[in-house]
Amino acid sequence: MTSLLQFASKSGRTRSLLALYVLHSLDKNEKSGYDILREIEKLTDGAWVPSKGTLYPLLRQLETEGLIAPAPEKGGTRARTGFMLTRTGRDTLKRIRALSKEHHRKMDQYRHLITAIFGDCHSPEMGVLFEIRTLLNEMPEEKEQESLKILRRCRDDLKKVT
Repeated sequence: MTSLLQFASKSGRTRSLLALYVLHSLDKNEKSGYDILREIEKLTDGAWVPSKGTLYPLLRQLETEGLIAPAPEKGGTRARTGFMLTRTGRDTLKRIRALSKEHHRKMDQYRHLITAIFGDCHSPEMGVLFEIRTLLNEMPEEKEQESLKILRRCRDDLKKVT
């Protein structure tokens, strides 16, 4: 079964949203599991925080696969295992990001499913923005510059309203 919240590169194995976020987060700098949990909590305004029982086994799995590695210990009063992204992890993240349009399309499908179940809970303006994003994801490369000009004009007009 294919999940909307699974991401894969053309040649790589499928990754969950949490695994993908861990790779993304460690691409920026070294972090402990606790740091990653707090980061997710902040990004989701507390709406989703994976349990330690979910995150720590995932960290061990990513380490076993060679995607992350323990970071060199730094002096401090409390020992917390930090992790860093390996070259293999960075390459995996790069391959998954290369398919971003495909993944955005998947997320649009997820949004359509939620809307079908619960109705369109947000403002009509947000619905139009989602439609625009869907159109942009399907935009041929040769039309990207033209669409960018249109979006900039729209942004400038909206600034006049506020």
